[in-house]
Amino acid sequence: MGMTLTEKILAKAAGRSVVEPGENIWVNVDLLMTHDVCGPGTIGVFQREFGADAKVWDKEKIVLIPDHYIFTNDERANRNVDILRDFASEQNIKYFYDITDRANFKANPDYKGVCHIALAQEGHTRPGEVLFGTDSHTCNA
Repeated sequence: MGMTLTEKILAKAAGRSVVEPGENIWVNVDLLMTHDVCGPGTIGVFQREFGADAKVWDKEKIVLIPDHYIFTNDERANRNVDILRDFASEQNIKYFYDITDRANFKANPDYKGVCHIALAQEGHTRPGEVLFGTDSHTCNA
């Protein structure tokens, strides 16, 4: 029997001709997305596993979108956004959609909004590609 559409996409991303249900495979990912809730932990794991000075494999395949803790005065929540901001700067991440225009500390007119909506609206999701995100609604992108 032939493969499903999802199996075909995963097989291609794994560099294989066939994958089967239940298999564990390694895939080449087309895009990674995280936000201000999970991003600091994700960044922490990255730095712990690869070193504090490690560089991401492709700065144009990472999307950082603070969209959960952006309208609060809570210092811990703001710290999460700052961690994303610092990582984006250190790594020269092309797609960091900051809520704040850092030049004048006003709302950024280029802010993209909710992460799983912005991914599609900004052209980050394309047919046949593999996208991983740390938001439970990423599957809607």
